[in-house]
Parts: sequence; structure tokens; C-alpha cells
Amino acid sequence: MNASHHHPTRRDVLRVAGAGAALSLGALQPAFAAGSITAATFPGAWETAHRTFLIPSFQKSTGATVNLAASMPLDIVAKTLVSRNNPAFDVFVADEGSFAIANAQGLIETIPASRLPNLKDLPAKFVDPKGQAFYVSAQVVGIAYNTEKIKTPPSSWDDLLKPEFKGRVGVVGFGSALGPVWLTEVARMRGGSEENMDPAFDFLRQLLPNIGAVAPSPGALATLIQQGQVDICAHYSNNVGDLQAKGVPVALAKPNTGWGIVRTTMHVVKNTKEPALAAAYINAALDPEVQAKLADSPYYLAPTNTKVAYTKGLQQYAKDAAELEAFKTIDWVKLSTVRQAYIDRFNRDMKV
Repeated sequence: MNASHHHPTRRDVLRVAGAGAALSLGALQPAFAAGSITAATFPGAWETAHRTFLIPSFQKSTGATVNLAASMPLDIVAKTLVSRNNPAFDVFVADEGSFAIANAQGLIETIPASRLPNLKDLPAKFVDPKGQAFYVSAQVVGIAYNTEKIKTPPSSWDDLLKPEFKGRVGVVGFGSALGPVWLTEVARMRGGSEENMDPAFDFLRQLLPNIGAVAPSPGALATLIQQGQVDICAHYSNNVGDLQAKGVPVALAKPNTGWGIVRTTMHVVKNTKEPALAAAYINAALDPEVQAKLADSPYYLAPTNTKVAYTKGLQQYAKDAAELEAFKTIDWVKLSTVRQAYIDRFNRDMKV
């Protein structure tokens, strides 16, 4: 994939989503070979897992090859947006926030269910009736804490305000999906919502004496936990599981308001030259054998295929995909129009 020297920023993407305008930023010029697709995934454990399990399964079933590119969710959407006439990717992974933006900008191809045989094994909540989003996994959101330093598991987001955690709390803002999930729940506890985050920002101001680090991403926050710089924070089940596999003394506690959830989707990009192969790649991601491997140590990604039995590591959150359906979500469409303003406000208040 050969990219133009002019790269869009996350601000560009969110500004487009909020204003309904169009970017004019130059195009990326991908080169597709016959029987080959370019797929975008998230960096870190996601890229490792997809290279280890997803791509071999896809190659076995199709004989095609995959050029895998790793990038953060909003950056994936930005690259897709500026290359929409000659797509940089054939298929990409998204969280719910970046999916809302990509969908609003018309970047996603509709794929009939007949091209995805594994779709029949997903619960209704994980099936997009429009055929544009295919839910391949889910990440549970709770309160991560160091079990050696914190003997009583936290039970509320308000616990982060306790004076004994001065300088030990880690936070991540609105640039990742993790930030909106936990901060929206904090806002709801105080009468707010996706469109009224003032109560959450009031909470963050109260939390300032306890904040020891502001991380740019969930992965960076996990590193801070591993290094012992952070003892308590909002985090994903799969990141906590990955840390546990590395011997880090960490656990994920359920807030009294319930577990949060971020669903991960895959999408075929509009104008792709390989729609059938892109659909086959998504079908491979929905395959029970692939999902079972991703659900196990050290990834602990909650599967959406009902044929996959939940691993012991996942059963502390939900016993199966049907139970996962009841977990708390947020309205990403409402959030997308104001998200850049929240990012700016968070960065200003936290002096990022």
C-alpha cells in the first residue's frame, strides 16, 4: 500500500462526522494482486492474533493472501475516507465509534448474508440487518486493579475518588472507545448522557489529585499497569487477561452499574475490487474455531458465535454470547457528532 504524504488526522475524521462535510486530502494508492486483499486491524494483540489465527484460516479456505495493516480505529477510518475511490483497504476492523463514522460517510459495502455462512450462528444483537456490520468479538469494560496493592475489589466508579488512590489512577480519554464507555457511565450516574458529559468532566476534575497518568490508548494504559505506575483504572477484559498471562497481579472488577461492552465489527469497504474475498475474510473471523482461539489465553476476546463455549477466563464476565447481549452499551451515533469537542475538552482539562 503506497500512501500519499498527506495523512488525515483523527480530528479531520471527527470534524467530517460532525459537520457532514467532505475531506479533500489526496488519495492513497493501493496495489491489489489477484487473489489478495488488504485488511486493516488494530495494533498490538489484535495484529498478533489475526496473523496467528485469522489469516491462516482465511488462506486455507480461499487460497488468497492478506496484506495486514495495523492502525488505530479512527486512523483506519481516516485512511479509508481519503482513499474512498480507490480504497486503501478491502476490509477493516472497527470499534462501535469508528463504525458509526464510517457508516455515516458511506464507506461500507452491503454484503448479503449468503456470503457469510457463519452469520447464522450469531445472536440478533450481533447481526446488522443492513448487512454492513459484522460483529466478530466483544470487549468487556470494568475496573482494573492491582490485586497486590488493592485488597478490597472496587465496586463503583466512585471508588476511583478514594483518597488512598492518590496518584495511582490511570485514565484514557475520548480518543479510544474505552474512554467514552466508562465516562458515559460516570455521566449517567450523575444525570448526564452521551450528549451531556458535563457530569463526567466534573468527576474528572474531582479525580485530578488521584490521576497518576493519562494514557493515549488502552494499550499504553495496560503498559502502565504492567510497569506498576497505575494501580486502578477503567479497562478491557482482554487487556486484563493479557496482563494476567504475563504474570501481572491484576483483576477486573464489576462496577455496581454493570459491565460495559464495546463490540468489534468488520466491514467490507465500498469500491473494493475484491468484495467476495473480503466477505470470506469476515466469514473466517466468525468461524467458531477462530473465535475459540481468540477467546482463549492470552487474548480473551468474547466470541459472538454461539457455537463457541466461553473459556474459564471469560466466564467471570458472561457464560455465553446471549448473556453478553444484556451488557451496557452507549449510543455511538449521538456521541460521534460531539466526540471531537469531548476530546479537546479532555485534553485541555487533563493538560494532555
